[in-house]
Amino acid sequence: MNASLRLLVGAVAGAALLVLAYVALGGLDYQPLGTGDPCKPRNWPSTHGTSQISQQVAYSALDGAACKLGVSREELTLAFTSQGTLDEFAHQHHLQKSQIDDAARVGLLRAIDDGERSGAFNSVEAFVLRIAARAAPVDRLIAYVRGTVG
Repeated sequence: MNASLRLLVGAVAGAALLVLAYVALGGLDYQPLGTGDPCKPRNWPSTHGTSQISQQVAYSALDGAACKLGVSREELTLAFTSQGTLDEFAHQHHLQKSQIDDAARVGLLRAIDDGERSGAFNSVEAFVLRIAARAAPVDRLIAYVRGTVG
C-alpha cells in the first residue's frame, strides 16, 4: 500500500471514529438552546466597572424593547446594527418609527429596573437614571445600544 493510500485510509478511519465518539457521547440527543423570553426579568451577574454595567444595561434594554415589540432579543439586536437594518426590521414587522422609539425607551427603563434589582444601582441612582431615560433622545439610546453590543 503506497503512502497516499495509507493517508486516505487513516483519514477515513479518523473521521469514522469521530462520528462514533459523537454518537456514543449523546450527540444525537443534542438540542440547541432556544432563544430566551425577553419578557422575563433579567438577573444581572455581579458587575464591576462601567464596561460590564453598560453591557448589562444594553442587554436588559434590548430584552425590554423586544418584549414590547413581540420579537426576540436576538432579532432586535441584529436590527439595531445599522439604520438600514432597523428600517428593514420596521418594514417587515409593520412598525412605525414611533413604536420602535417607544420600545427603546421602555427597554431602557426596564434595564434600570433590572440594574436596581440586581444591586448595580441604588435607589437614588435608579431614580436619576429614570429621569434621564425619559428625557434622552431616542436616537441616542439606540446608538448607545448599537455601540455597546455591536
